[in-house]
Amino acid sequence: MNHGSRSGAGLMVLSARWPKHVLGLWALLMMACVAVIALKAGTAFSTEVQRDDDSGSTRAQSLMRERFPDRPESDPFNEILVLRSATLTVDDAPFREQAQAIADRLMALAGEPIAGGVSYFLTADPSLVSADRHTTIVPLQVRDPIRDIDRIRRAASAGTGSSDLQVHLVGRASVGMEFKTLAEQDLRAELKIGLPVAMLVLLVVFATAVAALLPLIVGLAAIAGALAIAVLAGPRVHAYFLVTNMIVMMGLAVGIDYSLFMLSRYREERARGLSSSDALAASGRTAGRAIVFSGATVVLALLGLLIIPTNIFRSLAAGAILAVAVSMLASFTLLPALIALLGDRLDAGRIPWPRFATGGATWAGAGRLVTRWPVASVLVCVALLSGLAVPALGMRTGFSGIESLPERAGARQGFQLLEREFRSGAISEAIVVIDGAANSAPVTAAIARLRVALAADRAFVPDKARLQVNAAGTLAVLTVPMTGDAESEATQAGVRRLRGEHIASVFKDVSAHVFVAGNAAGYIDFFRLTDRYTPIVFGFVLSLSFVLLTVAFRSLVVPLKAILLNLLSVAAAYGLMVLVFQQGVGAALFGFQRVALIEAWIPLFLFTILYGLSMDYHVFLLSRIRERFEATGSNDEAVAAGMRSTTGVITGAALIMVAIFAGFASGELVMFQQVGFGLAVAVLLDATLVRSVLVPAAMILLGEKNWYLPGWLAWLPRW
Repeated sequence: MNHGSRSGAGLMVLSARWPKHVLGLWALLMMACVAVIALKAGTAFSTEVQRDDDSGSTRAQSLMRERFPDRPESDPFNEILVLRSATLTVDDAPFREQAQAIADRLMALAGEPIAGGVSYFLTADPSLVSADRHTTIVPLQVRDPIRDIDRIRRAASAGTGSSDLQVHLVGRASVGMEFKTLAEQDLRAELKIGLPVAMLVLLVVFATAVAALLPLIVGLAAIAGALAIAVLAGPRVHAYFLVTNMIVMMGLAVGIDYSLFMLSRYREERARGLSSSDALAASGRTAGRAIVFSGATVVLALLGLLIIPTNIFRSLAAGAILAVAVSMLASFTLLPALIALLGDRLDAGRIPWPRFATGGATWAGAGRLVTRWPVASVLVCVALLSGLAVPALGMRTGFSGIESLPERAGARQGFQLLEREFRSGAISEAIVVIDGAANSAPVTAAIARLRVALAADRAFVPDKARLQVNAAGTLAVLTVPMTGDAESEATQAGVRRLRGEHIASVFKDVSAHVFVAGNAAGYIDFFRLTDRYTPIVFGFVLSLSFVLLTVAFRSLVVPLKAILLNLLSVAAAYGLMVLVFQQGVGAALFGFQRVALIEAWIPLFLFTILYGLSMDYHVFLLSRIRERFEATGSNDEAVAAGMRSTTGVITGAALIMVAIFAGFASGELVMFQQVGFGLAVAVLLDATLVRSVLVPAAMILLGEKNWYLPGWLAWLPRW
């Protein structure tokens, strides 16, 4: 018997013995978590991407921090207010009056968040007005953009609803805030879809209202606990803002699923005549064992992302790990306490429809079909999944950036006005850091030649470039605004030309080291970082999961087969993502944006999440098959019995996950659409083709070879 399963069973029995105490502790914990979230969540997470590697942009930033710690802001204006009227020009009094009213509101803000600004109405600077004179820009110096940008944006837009004056705030902080706001809106959309569908599926599975509520309670408790921990740790580790969405998605998915499996097994044991305490102990030894190994597999897969030195991957992985860990804790403590306290009232509110969880003729028929034609079943499913995976060969990754925001988004509209009317580098810039004798003739001449070269490159705005030299004269920083969005291919191509052509040419014979930073350069280096770590993460996840499953099932064949089948389902999910988002097949039907790129962080992130989650179903199914095989010694009978006893519940669990991920995909941010869609289709494929057909068919074909373990591994304990 597994020490972990004994511990899980013991914890469940202990929680059931003292249910009021356990529930009281959970109630206090939840109140504390809610208080932490309410008080600190607003400022806990960052919208800035951070990396810790040896790339050019990182080395440039390091040099500036080391040798230019008191470097003055190269451009004091870090946000731009864009004012546009379709009917009025800047020469009309109403335009001037409305602009003055906006200025008055901004200056009246408490704490004086704006340190300065430049306006056409004060300076008559023609560069601040568009050629048609219907648009003007007001560069602003915001003291603390991260803290103050939201109230500045609200103050600027107040009172413009009745006029045709468009007011947009554009800058790195305001664009980041736009993404964060939409992420919060998408989170609410996820809950509106995921929770009702999850409740409906649970009602179908359990056929009682009370039992159906318990997994939801566990899932919500998992979210609250994991989110509170993330909020407390967020400022210290610069957690990326997407961690919130990840915790909610994973907390609902695994929290509901784990408690669903545990509760289903408990009811099964009770139906066999066991007492409540004995049924809980038996559930802990069986379903609890599967939960432990399943959760461990998910965590191991996610640990691979922690290797990558960037806060995007680390935040997403840490958030998902927290959600899984708290879900497991709640399943072994909160759930049995609720079961013990409810007693026979667990079946209250019975709904008069057939019990879905016991399988039935449909699942038995499917099992007979697979048993009768295992070779055909394997060939058809492998061919279908392979065909779905083919489009993945054309996957292009990158960052969609501002253009992926909804057209109604103020930051996108303002940015488009800037690009069309002013060709202004309001969002992106290239920061050229020259490590050498900054005031020497060779370096100054090279900088002059670089300015000339950039003047002929439409990706840059060299007439607005700013040069700074540190006091020691050992570091020069040339900041060059760029046209376009930092995430766009055109802007990034400009940075590549800057690095590979312009700098290489003008600094060829100069004794200096030159690096390029800036947001576009950072994205390029992020792509390289991801490419470098992808094989490392794959190797880490696959090897550790192989070891874990070998220990869990005392077999070399079972983990190898599970890995191959999971990789096939992940590849099929990749192919469908490319088909829908890049090629646009069905995008309009689903309400998705068609884009040229898959977000750069998504493929590797999806691999770890999908690999871990798909192992859930393998572990639950294979645990029942192994349990039956050890009792009967018949492989075919064990496969059939495992399918009969798990298919209904696993299908219900999969439907819940699909609903939650579909809710995630229903938002407006294309990154969430891609993540939600990829997860939903992968789970659907895994729960139908892979788990219902491929796994049992392959196990029937292999027979007792499924449980092959060489003699030199006979020392492995029986779990």
